[in-house]
Amino acid sequence: MTVSLRACVPEDEPLVRRLILSTVAEELFAHAWPENIRESLLEMQYRGRMQGLASNHPEAERSIILAGEVAAGWMVVDRSGEAIHVVDIAILSEHRGAGAGSAAIGTLLDESDRTGRAVVLEVFAANPAQRLYERLGFRKTGGNEVQNFLRRDPAGV
Repeated sequence: MTVSLRACVPEDEPLVRRLILSTVAEELFAHAWPENIRESLLEMQYRGRMQGLASNHPEAERSIILAGEVAAGWMVVDRSGEAIHVVDIAILSEHRGAGAGSAAIGTLLDESDRTGRAVVLEVFAANPAQRLYERLGFRKTGGNEVQNFLRRDPAGV
């Protein structure tokens, strides 16, 4: 399977919405919420996440992760600071474990090695993707019981 990235366009909004809502639902255990309020709470989370991206990372690049020709996820990367910051990455459940996330992050690690800039990200402490990040060379630099801050320095540093 070939994994590539393409720029996110307005027509991708339904896909991005689906990705964020499913990710937030998993992270916050929304299946346990009362059904009559679940949708409205998830909608608030979606709007808050998108507004946070726009205000906190206005220069971030939004990409769709393609597995072959199929949209498998999205990634938001902010290069405006000292490090390459993975602001958000989400893979559709049916594509997880197939290498799309590894390949997408791998493009940033290659960039890191070429440019001498570290790659940083935050991940929920309970997120199974944390094991992937560790395999890719990320190390914990801080956090709390909810969220971990990870960093991968460029090769040779």
